[in-house]
Amino acid sequence: MSEQVVFTRGRFPAIFYSMQAWMTPLAIAVLFALMILVALATTPPPEPIPYDLDAAHPEGLLALRLWLEALGYDVRRIDGLRFEIPEEARLIFVYPNQLLYTAEEAERLQRWVEAGGTLALIGPDHDDHALIKTFGVKLNPELRYERQLAQLLPLLPNGRAVYPRDWLSPIQTLDLSEAPQAIPALALLGAFEDVPSLTNPKVVVAVQVIGEGVVWHLAPGVDFTNRTLQAFAQGELLLALLRTMPERSVVAFDTYHLFGFSRVGERIATLQDWLYRTPTGWATLFALIGTGVFWALSGRRLGPPLAPVEKVHRREAAEYVRAMANLYRRAHVRAALAQYHAHRFKVGLARRRGARADLPDEEFLEALANTAPPLNDAQLDAVRSVLRGLSEHPDERRLVELANRIDALLESIR
Repeated sequence: MSEQVVFTRGRFPAIFYSMQAWMTPLAIAVLFALMILVALATTPPPEPIPYDLDAAHPEGLLALRLWLEALGYDVRRIDGLRFEIPEEARLIFVYPNQLLYTAEEAERLQRWVEAGGTLALIGPDHDDHALIKTFGVKLNPELRYERQLAQLLPLLPNGRAVYPRDWLSPIQTLDLSEAPQAIPALALLGAFEDVPSLTNPKVVVAVQVIGEGVVWHLAPGVDFTNRTLQAFAQGELLLALLRTMPERSVVAFDTYHLFGFSRVGERIATLQDWLYRTPTGWATLFALIGTGVFWALSGRRLGPPLAPVEKVHRREAAEYVRAMANLYRRAHVRAALAQYHAHRFKVGLARRRGARADLPDEEFLEALANTAPPLNDAQLDAVRSVLRGLSEHPDERRLVELANRIDALLESIR
């Protein structure tokens, strides 16, 4: 049986008011959900970043990092606000950078190699002048399309003589003209060439001994990315590079120069990071702003609006005097007022002539006559007349006249 809603005396039922109370929270929840959906729908997917240690796309380094960790190496990242080489690092990978090396940083890296470190230097780009000047190796601008890589030095005892390469992707070779100590180790091999006929090899991997350390110069394309490790057997070349590395040693990647300042503080560590850098955080922030605007416009900032408290003015002294006078008048109490004026009159004269104000009237008049300077006869008669008039229970009009005479006498007697 369906329930019937009964309207009594022109009023809405209680269920309507309960639904109306839920309308505002429901609207806020719907707005919040809508903003989340809009933020998620309009946020473009992140573009693949080359040489990202956490990326699984073909140009990422996730496979290299996981492989090194599986082999027992301690993989670290050189990031932060300054370029600091870990003291315990034995191998450092330097990929083509967004942030160029300074001369001081390149010299610091060279000193680390001379002390016995191993550097895997991919590139560097033609703009990275500090690295080029320090190690003497740069990239040739010409693009090559040879399909094979040939070993010029035996990198591994059981290594292949020729490695395949993705011939659809062009590759740049290394220019060793300013690095006479660099020894070519891997070069491009054409379809009709063999290793003994390479009189002027197109080098893509070279080894240079500096001090007690070694620099492996690698051209982009021989850089151990996910694609090259999976499809072109570059893992064998990585084993040659790791051959002199002790077990459980530290392998560092220079992500400071690789990503520049774009990844400084990128990790979400605080609520503020989540609000400012994620779509759900943006939606939450917009919802809070919208809710605040709604409350501000509806007058419900901290609850229902309260009536402003009016400022209460204190009564003036004149109002108090008039109120007391009206009170005495309605009660027909005149004796107290007469006694008050008499006492006021005596105190004023006593202060002026040094007499006692608590004496009876006749004794008070005799004391005034004997003061120095004494009152004259007219003044004594005026004082006697006022005191006698106050003692005879005067009416209101007479009381007002006597009060005025008291003020005049006190002004004239000094």
